[in-house]
Amino acid sequence: MPPASSTDVLDPLAPEFVRDPHPLFDALRATGPVVRDRIGWSTIDYATSEAAFHDVALVPGIDHLLVDRGIEPLWAAPDHSLTDAEGEAHRRLRRAVSPWFSVRRIGMLRDRTRDLVDDLLAGAPDAADPGELDVMAGLADVVPARLFCWMVGASDEDADELIRMSKVLLSVFTATDEMVEPVRVVKEEVAAFADELLAVRRARPADDLATALLEAERSGGIERGDAAHLLEELLSASVDNTANTTALALLTLAEHPDAWAAVHDDPALLGAAVEECGRYQPAIRHTIKAAVAPTTVGDVAVEPGEFVTIRIAAAHRDPAVYDDPHTFDLHRASPASQLAFGAGRHYCLGAALGRMEVTEMVGALVARWPAAEVRDGVDMDLNVSGIVRSLPLGPVS
Repeated sequence: MPPASSTDVLDPLAPEFVRDPHPLFDALRATGPVVRDRIGWSTIDYATSEAAFHDVALVPGIDHLLVDRGIEPLWAAPDHSLTDAEGEAHRRLRRAVSPWFSVRRIGMLRDRTRDLVDDLLAGAPDAADPGELDVMAGLADVVPARLFCWMVGASDEDADELIRMSKVLLSVFTATDEMVEPVRVVKEEVAAFADELLAVRRARPADDLATALLEAERSGGIERGDAAHLLEELLSASVDNTANTTALALLTLAEHPDAWAAVHDDPALLGAAVEECGRYQPAIRHTIKAAVAPTTVGDVAVEPGEFVTIRIAAAHRDPAVYDDPHTFDLHRASPASQLAFGAGRHYCLGAALGRMEVTEMVGALVARWPAAEVRDGVDMDLNVSGIVRSLPLGPVS
């Protein structure tokens, strides 16, 4: 792994990157599709980034990075979680979970999601009200947490705890010493939550994901103990990416008032708007992979033990794929799939569910307000992590 130094080509902690990384990406892309960064290599064009997702020599890298930094593995259960398993182990786990993310299931959840969003927005400001709504606390965090509680058979009252735990667990991707103890504590809390829920469902089976995992374990579809591993993993990933994606979509539309107004006037544009928001300002800005075998990434030979960061935000602004990529274009004909949900064997199982939730939340607020403005108090780490902590928006009369 190349050491961090003042000669690193791409430094995601540099002030100019934090302010706006896209001029850096554009300049570096002219030199090649792969550049040095603080921990290894970064892909900065679309084709190389997409290929890296498919490369079997590259595996999810966060636990590898933690070990490299002298921190114990904290995230995945090798061969017993969707994140970390490969080959037949991964296919076996995916088969047990995938029916709960099918088109039919998501269709069943859509009406429930729509009702929940309507309830949450019932007391929100409208076009005649100068008040504001913190999109995160009042909408984007709440919907995925409650929806997942319904899916797994937990109580609505558990949603606030799920939000809290998900936010702490997301900090594992900073790979800092400071996150170790909070993540370790919350991992134990999530494990206890999953164990308690599974115990309830052993005694009282129901039509929910926890019961389905127990049945898969009983029938031999997954190994003994995998129900707990899978439930912990799904609980950990259930809130933040969907919440941040929703917030950034609403922020992007508020910053492009013509687009907000167009979707308000013509709801048929909503799907295209959500898709373009995800391209223009993805919540998942990058993902780290670890090489477990020699491979070639773009024009670079990568050895086992090296890290490759797929810069999704850069890939989504690649001019070789997207015309005028720094322009938000509501009518863009997308020539390629977004990479925020991954690609290949580890494509996010919850992608369709997440898109549905984002679409329902964004659509409901845009329908409510003819125009919106960003108010004081925004708290986010946009270009480094895509994390939004607070996003106050208000209607414009």
